[in-house]
Amino acid sequence: MSVGLVLWRREFLRLRRLLGEGVWLLLYGRRKTGKTFMARLLVPWRLYATVARDRTVVVEEPGGEPHTVEPEEAARLVVRVLRRGGVAVVDEFQRLPDSLWQMLVTAHPSGVLVLVASSLGVVERVFSTRSPLLGLVAAENIGILRFADTVASLLPRLGPRGAVLWGLVLREPWTAEMPGVLQGTPWDWAAGNARLLYQVARSLVGEVFEEEERRLTRLYEAVLRLLGAGVWDSAALAGILHRRGLVSAPSASTVTGVLDKLADMGLVARTRLWRTRGRRVYYRHASPLLGIVFGLAEKYAVDEHPAPPEALRGEALALYARELQFTLAELLAEHHGGVAAYTILPRGEGDVDIVVLDARGRRALAAYEVKLGKCTRRDYAKAAQRAAAAGADEAGIICLGGATPPPSSGLRALGPEDIAALAVEAARKTLPGTPAA
Repeated sequence: MSVGLVLWRREFLRLRRLLGEGVWLLLYGRRKTGKTFMARLLVPWRLYATVARDRTVVVEEPGGEPHTVEPEEAARLVVRVLRRGGVAVVDEFQRLPDSLWQMLVTAHPSGVLVLVASSLGVVERVFSTRSPLLGLVAAENIGILRFADTVASLLPRLGPRGAVLWGLVLREPWTAEMPGVLQGTPWDWAAGNARLLYQVARSLVGEVFEEEERRLTRLYEAVLRLLGAGVWDSAALAGILHRRGLVSAPSASTVTGVLDKLADMGLVARTRLWRTRGRRVYYRHASPLLGIVFGLAEKYAVDEHPAPPEALRGEALALYARELQFTLAELLAEHHGGVAAYTILPRGEGDVDIVVLDARGRRALAAYEVKLGKCTRRDYAKAAQRAAAAGADEAGIICLGGATPPPSSGLRALGPEDIAALAVEAARKTLPGTPAA
């Protein structure tokens, strides 16, 4: 059952500005990130054309009934609207035959054309030297929502702690339609819906591969599941995959190409490792929720053997805490104007949850530990030690159970109210006329 949410996102502002300037646009990105919702909500279209998988086109006009036409006829209808100064949208544009692109170009610069594509590969085609659209469209990548935007949207409804905790999940906008969302804790919700979530996630990933004209093989799926389970190092991934008979050799080079392809598809993110001996990159899911879901699938095979929520709760909480750590790092990096990073300490001494580097990645501006509950004096001491190990200028701790003044004046303690305030600050910076901090 839908919770009736419309999540504000800063891309709304940019899209409105570009439409007002009459710019032809290409909105592209992974499936289910809200591209179609944005186009239907914000674009004052006179014609909306959606290209189906069989390349027939469903055409809609205000006040009229949707009807199906062939691609050539759809292109003619789009051109007619554009030449009259109107706005036309072509959704699932990557399916439109390239041979029709030249027809669309004949209307330029009249009207406004908005292309929506569920493929990252289409950008290379649009901006290739042979493309008739080269130089005529501006490309905008629409990914999952920024954490700051979801927290700011949820704050009036859930309060600071609830907005911060659920803000991670709702970065995937399709979760607003899932059963039980916003009820209880997000990790209990993930545990209770693990099988359904995996089915949705796997289908979503499969569609990403189809749009990129690839197939979701056992190798790609295994890598996504292992990343979800916390196997981040390319050499460790290669060793496991080799034992499973999925790669030819247990060397990092056998999987770096796979990781690069997954990153190009928008499924994998690379986080900079700071002061971590022997490694420079931490590979993880670009989507925090997919990281949790694939992690549960790898550790408990929820896709094959339904497990009671109570059996999954501990692992769901651990996976959620890991993803929250990286998500909060993105918010703090935005706050400091730096780059989110992570530190794994030597000799099994643990890690530094959040490190924010300067824009050039040469100095640690801040280092934070993250606690879902309240912080103890021991937690404060640990946070100060970890920040020193990272060589950070600022030491801090995030206490989502509520922060009390730290014993040391050199330590910054942030509670849920503080995190929510940082999120609102980051969202407001994108509003017209708002001065940068």
